[in-house]
Amino acid sequence: MLRSVMFRVSLIVCLALFGSLVRAGEMNPSTPSMKETLHSVIRQQLEAFRRKDFDGAYKFAAKGIKDQFPATDFETMVRKGYPLIAESTDAVFGITLDDGERAVVSVRVIGKEKQSASFQYLLERNGSDWRIAGVFEQEEKSETI
Repeated sequence: MLRSVMFRVSLIVCLALFGSLVRAGEMNPSTPSMKETLHSVIRQQLEAFRRKDFDGAYKFAAKGIKDQFPATDFETMVRKGYPLIAESTDAVFGITLDDGERAVVSVRVIGKEKQSASFQYLLERNGSDWRIAGVFEQEEKSETI
């Protein structure tokens, strides 16, 4: 129960911190078809990382990421900043919210040694496509009850 409350609080904090990414409209739980669309983008990027296809993974990055990290620097940024994502073996999708132009997706990423971590993926619509605009690891605290 406490973990669920903490997760909701961290999601709210994440959304508040990245309010500039969200239009004036509220984000709502995504429809099943929108969830599948958003999850597919993330899944395809993770699959590209697993194949060591960083150029393929780069195609799913939003313009803001591409402006910050040219293709030659993208692999280094992912390997150093997100080693679990770079070497993941699986992912489990959680809460998915969107406003039609922006989205936030909770993803539990699992690594080779069965270690895992939770991430918030921020996506933005680019024409008819969705692209990944940011990934933020969620701090997890364990408490003894």
